[in-house]
Amino acid sequence: MDGIANVAKQQQTQMGAQELQGRSIEQNQSTQLQQQDIVKEVQQNNVDSVKKLNSKEDVERLVKQLNEALAPISTNIKFGVDSQDIFYVSVIEAKSNKMIRRFPAEDAQIVLPKMQEVNGILFDSKG
Repeated sequence: MDGIANVAKQQQTQMGAQELQGRSIEQNQSTQLQQQDIVKEVQQNNVDSVKKLNSKEDVERLVKQLNEALAPISTNIKFGVDSQDIFYVSVIEAKSNKMIRRFPAEDAQIVLPKMQEVNGILFDSKG
């Protein structure tokens, strides 16, 4: 009889472990969904907070801020207002003035805070 009782206890223990594992998986999935919702909310807030660029002066101001954010990092690139469309920002190789890439100014507005954050991490005087 002890053998049967031991088998029954083992089965109960296994079933309990499987239930705990199932609950843990459900909790992980719930946490992942919550994190995804938070990420979506933050991304939407970033998009909502982007100021509409209405003039060449706005784009030039943005380009100046991008170049200031890039200044602490020694690179061969700079930003400029695209010559073909004032609502585009160009990434330019500084020595040759060759355009490497161009993208909408609204995208540059999203990039700027990220560049500033990286500068803060790399060059923070507290560290």
